Amino acid sequence: MAAETTTQPGSAPTRALPGSASRPLILLLLGLVILGIAGYASLMFGAVRLSPSEVWAGLTQTDNAFARNVVWQIRYPRLLDAAIVGAGLAVGGALLQGVTRNPLADPTILGVTAACGLASASLIVYDPQSPQWAIATACAVGGIVGAGILYIIAWRSEVSPLRLTLAGVALSAFFGAAIVGLLASSRTFLQTSLGFLAGGLYGSEWRDLWAALPWFAAGLAAAAALSGRLNILALGDDVAAGLGLLTNRTRLFILVTVGILTAAAVSIAGLVSFVGLVCPHIARYTIGQDNRLVIPFSALYGAILVVLADLGARLVIQPAEVPMGIITAAIGAPFLLYLVRFR
Repeated sequence: MAAETTTQPGSAPTRALPGSASRPLILLLLGLVILGIAGYASLMFGAVRLSPSEVWAGLTQTDNAFARNVVWQIRYPRLLDAAIVGAGLAVGGALLQGVTRNPLADPTILGVTAACGLASASLIVYDPQSPQWAIATACAVGGIVGAGILYIIAWRSEVSPLRLTLAGVALSAFFGAAIVGLLASSRTFLQTSLGFLAGGLYGSEWRDLWAALPWFAAGLAAAAALSGRLNILALGDDVAAGLGLLTNRTRLFILVTVGILTAAAVSIAGLVSFVGLVCPHIARYTIGQDNRLVIPFSALYGAILVVLADLGARLVIQPAEVPMGIITAAIGAPFLLYLVRFR
């Protein structure tokens, strides 16, 4: 029997495949298992290696004070921070690829990450003792302002995906140069520049998580709410407008959401690259084109990628560590070249 074509409100027509109803659930369970294994390994390895039993004791008991402090005060908040960073950047990338219809779109490439980073660097240089909640707020303001600038530059009676992409690339270069110049002119350059510019989770703790969590939760909720509109937008502006979608307003809302999600990640880990490029492609390859599924699966894959990258950053040159952004770049740069060459 031929597979039937189905259409749901807020989505492009999709073809129902045999067994497709159970596929998302299977992938979700598999992804959660992989994330759980990667997370437990992240709690085990570092400058001091803990056995699986010591990790469990550190999580559930207070008898072993050393394991308790290492796991609960250092590695567990770092694990949660890594998950937020990965999920935020991946969902931001999924939104940008949808709104620009450009498979190479990503918060770093289109300048949103640099806008958040410039706001954060400005605050840190002005007041090195700024509390983490202020840094997260500055990143959010920078991301929203950067999204607004991107929208305004791309506007010419309407906002086209091509102009959004070109404007984003230009803004990324401009904001990136401004960050380097700002940090180079400050006394804190040597202490702060490497980890911030390359991206990493060294020294992240509970306060980073609590400061970024409200912005991440708001951005993720907005992304889920906009996923149906993004499906309609994928049909083309003329069709979307004919269906009653306010295309320019929708693009603005999506860009602001990307700014908020990216801000949550930058406030914790600095300028981490390529997560928003790689993970949405993996999500679409495994789950299809429906953005109502692409967005949550991008978040899951992003969390897995950054948790594994952070683990790798601690294992490469033990007992020291390299910036995590080096690991994500080593994965993402070849993937970008693959997309350019074959896609």
